[in-house]
Amino acid sequence: MSSIDSSIEEGVRVLHLDPDRTAFETLFGFMAYWFGDYVTMRWTDNLDYAIDELNSDRIDILITEVIIPGQGDPTVFIDRLMDQPGAADSPVVVYSNLKEDMFAVYAYRAGVAEFFQKKNSNAYLLQYRFRNLFRMQFRTKLLYRQIDEALHRFQTAHGTSQSEIKDLNELVQEMRGELEKEYESRHKLEEEKKKIQSVFGMYVDPAIVQGIMKGDIALEQKGVEQEVSVLFADIRGYTAMAEQLDAEKVISFLNEYFTSMTEVLLGYEGLIDKYIGDAIMCLFGAPVYTAEHRDNAVQAAVEMQSIFDLWNQNWKQSYGISPHMGVGVASGKVTLGNVGSFQKLSYTAIGDTVNVASRLEGIAKPGQVLVNTDLVEGLSDEVRKKYDFHELEPVQLKGKQGLHRVWSVQFS
Repeated sequence: MSSIDSSIEEGVRVLHLDPDRTAFETLFGFMAYWFGDYVTMRWTDNLDYAIDELNSDRIDILITEVIIPGQGDPTVFIDRLMDQPGAADSPVVVYSNLKEDMFAVYAYRAGVAEFFQKKNSNAYLLQYRFRNLFRMQFRTKLLYRQIDEALHRFQTAHGTSQSEIKDLNELVQEMRGELEKEYESRHKLEEEKKKIQSVFGMYVDPAIVQGIMKGDIALEQKGVEQEVSVLFADIRGYTAMAEQLDAEKVISFLNEYFTSMTEVLLGYEGLIDKYIGDAIMCLFGAPVYTAEHRDNAVQAAVEMQSIFDLWNQNWKQSYGISPHMGVGVASGKVTLGNVGSFQKLSYTAIGDTVNVASRLEGIAKPGQVLVNTDLVEGLSDEVRKKYDFHELEPVQLKGKQGLHRVWSVQFS
């Protein structure tokens, strides 16, 4: 083991757990260059020793690899580490060779403070993230020191006996412990809310959010193939229409449009995947699978057109415009998962079904709902009787080979 300078009491004490000492030496070199005596750093390849140190008062931060010989699955390893009592006080940072990007989401949900891949890490990003982390820990240490010094000054000024100051110390420690627990509880709750929001966005069925927060619904971190229905909706002639309005009216119109359409979609258990300009992408049957995803999707699509027509009268009076919307819906298998980087992940669907839904929306006429054959053939009898399904001439969809069967849907 080595250190930058173990005599600096105020320095942040870091332990690096890694079977590869070369990785430690590389990171140690960065730390010494960036922070000098501000940080003390030690290395170990012994997990039991690292856990003992984490649960002691001898380190402020633990940096760890997750690919540890004999420890098996990295998710099991990180769960064991984050279940340690000391993990609540000493942040854990993952610095790993693991190339599975989705593991970062799992690690963050487990409670790690930061996640870096060794081979792809940007030096400037490392320095920035560690500087913020060290600053937080340093302030905590200074706070504790100031409390101890204040107690000492109080004893000196008032001649308090050792037994009295001991009782006072114990009281302060107890109060500090309770405050830390309360802060930690609130901090974890807020972090969990942020992670859920970053994955699922702002508009999610409340039942889904509640299930995730309670742990009844597990978020699959790896891509999973699942049958869903995908809906795209888009305003026809939006660009030309927006040019007629000032910025304030454009924003006001879009808020009314998105709000009204979102209410319909959530009412049919839809998951708003994203807003793309004036377009909406919504998933049915994800993240929680439901056999009624086709029924829900087609009912939502037709109702969206009905609600849009009702709003049109108001928009004409308020903004002098008469917009129209096209909707495309496709059912089939997609790959669901968190896509992006560990700084920004989005839960979404990818695959041919998504492309078909987007293409159907693209060829839908104003006020029209177009769906694929998979959706029509999988509907329940009850929903099928509610609507007229008119098969159009087979069409060529952009980017796809051959002709495709397409159906137009409207109320019976």
